Amino acid sequence: MPELDRLVAATARRDVLVVTGPEAAVYLHGQISADVEAMEIGQSTLSFLLEPRGRIEALFAISRTGPETYIADIEPGFGEATSASLERFKLRTRADFSLHEWQMHAVRGPLVAGESAVGASSAGPAEAPEHVVRPTHWPLASGHDLLVGSGSEAAALADGAEQVSADEFEALRMAYGLPAMGIEIQPGDIPNETGLVERAASFTKGCYRGQELVERIDSRTGGRRCIQRFRAAGDVSPGDGLCGTDGAGIGTVLSTASLAGAVVGFASVQRGVGGEVRVDGGPPVALADLF
Repeated sequence: MPELDRLVAATARRDVLVVTGPEAAVYLHGQISADVEAMEIGQSTLSFLLEPRGRIEALFAISRTGPETYIADIEPGFGEATSASLERFKLRTRADFSLHEWQMHAVRGPLVAGESAVGASSAGPAEAPEHVVRPTHWPLASGHDLLVGSGSEAAALADGAEQVSADEFEALRMAYGLPAMGIEIQPGDIPNETGLVERAASFTKGCYRGQELVERIDSRTGGRRCIQRFRAAGDVSPGDGLCGTDGAGIGTVLSTASLAGAVVGFASVQRGVGGEVRVDGGPPVALADLF
């Protein structure tokens, strides 16, 4: 699918977990799927937090904002469980956790390419910043997100950006962005079936919680299903079944939104299926990989 060709801005809420302390990097490195110890100040990446048996607890963006400071931001409603899970094994570890509700001021579009580094308000080596600017992880749109704490003011990130509603921004996410926790990705899902494991999990770092399942599935089939984005011209609803040209079932619609006269969204389909399929008893659907 083509990349987003207009400049837009939107505001949304994010749960933000701030982790600080001299052992923050070592501790996070052993708990989440991203290679935390390899992150330089100013870098941001996706990561999973997994159950010990390897199922998903959370998917989030983690950013390193200082020598001893990391910011994890996630969809609203998942911060408390993520924080509690991460703190569960923090015995005699010099790392502090604090959970916040921040505003995210997002900019997407072709004129904001090149934003690759994380920026943060000035703070000490183990102090939480009041705001963070990080690059978006959307695969089909450049841009960045300003995460603003309570009492901080948002700065203008892009002159001339069209302010869009929350509903339209959600449609843009489905057309150009990533699956989200609580919508397309649920607690208990298999990470290898999200389409994101290559972006959110390191296969070269040491052990982390839930690693065994990720490595075992990757070495075999990579997962029986994967999430793909789709576009359709007719009526499509979450829960609709998808079928191939032979009429056999191949997947399920996870989410939908209307955008520019079409229906866009994400679907969970059998691995290896792509191109044009159909809603069972409905219109044709064009599938596309996330990246």
